[in-house]
Amino acid sequence: MSTATTEIASPTDPATTTAAPDVVDSIERAEFLRREHLGTAGPISTLPDQAAITRWRANYPRWRGRHWIYTADNDGVVLRLRPVNVARAARRRNS
Repeated sequence: MSTATTEIASPTDPATTTAAPDVVDSIERAEFLRREHLGTAGPISTLPDQAAITRWRANYPRWRGRHWIYTADNDGVVLRLRPVNVARAARRRNS
């Protein structure tokens, strides 16, 4: 009887992510709010994994350190937890 197990990659492990380590995705605020409502994005204060946050701060110098998002891998099957920058609100000009 075989007792082999399949190892599941950690979504916060930098070795299992698809983007280059110093590239941080940016999304529009409306998209972030939609995804936050669905539970696939949120503020950094909602993440309990401080080790991942520390690793992100070291590996992503352009990350503002405020938000995270789940993104699909290349196959679209597995979601990976990654840091994300949210576009700042556009300023309106007075006419």
